[in-house]
Amino acid sequence: MINHLEHESAATVAVSVPDYLQGYISEAAYAQIRGTSVRTCQRDRQLRKSPPFVRLGRRVFYRIQAVQAWLISNEQGQTPSERSPKSGRGWRSHGGRP
Repeated sequence: MINHLEHESAATVAVSVPDYLQGYISEAAYAQIRGTSVRTCQRDRQLRKSPPFVRLGRRVFYRIQAVQAWLISNEQGQTPSERSPKSGRGWRSHGGRP
């Protein structure tokens, strides 16, 4: 995913933004890479569930490295020991039917 992000954003950045924004992708490019709508990205920003962003006037940009760091910090996965129940007992011990 990260290589895909770098590849896609490099092409987008070269075409759609000036030199001082090298390393940044537009909100539309970010949404396209994520496979969501721009509106979903806007809602995620409002809910503070998005990577850091920069606003220039009305336009929003994401720094590629910040997006990658945000993805890494939001990775989800559990080891087998984390999946085991805390009490060591099954659901029946909590009043469930047999």
